[in-house]
Amino acid sequence: ADGSDNGLSPPNVVEDEFDWHNMFVGQYSMGDVSYVRYVSVNNAHSMYWKASKNFADGASHHIIDSVFANDPTDEYGRLQVYGPSGPFTFRFANNTFLGGPVGDAALCAGQHCGLGGAGGPCNVQYVLEGVDWSRLMAWQKKIKFG
Repeated sequence: ADGSDNGLSPPNVVEDEFDWHNMFVGQYSMGDVSYVRYVSVNNAHSMYWKASKNFADGASHHIIDSVFANDPTDEYGRLQVYGPSGPFTFRFANNTFLGGPVGDAALCAGQHCGLGGAGGPCNVQYVLEGVDWSRLMAWQKKIKFG
């Protein structure tokens, strides 16, 4: 009952990944993986993630120390992280959003929640720590749920 049976500890880590001008960035469902120093520039979506889970160690972040950027002079891409939903806490820390334009919002939390077989239930919790929104275009929406 100590939680060690709830996944890998420590989790797998994707470090220093760089995506530019990609259509498909992310995954539908993935647990026990942390993105560290991820950089997304002018992709069709900055990250696409429908479902995940809590980390067994209780301390790791799903995405940390990362940059989501979109050059508004480049015709390709939208600045938008489609975040997961489900019965867990999504940890998102020390990340920076810069540029634009955004899609629905820079961070679309709990995408497709409640849709059959898509994004799980709508009871996800997002913990946003040290997120820098200051370099978004001033009129752009930062967060949207669903």
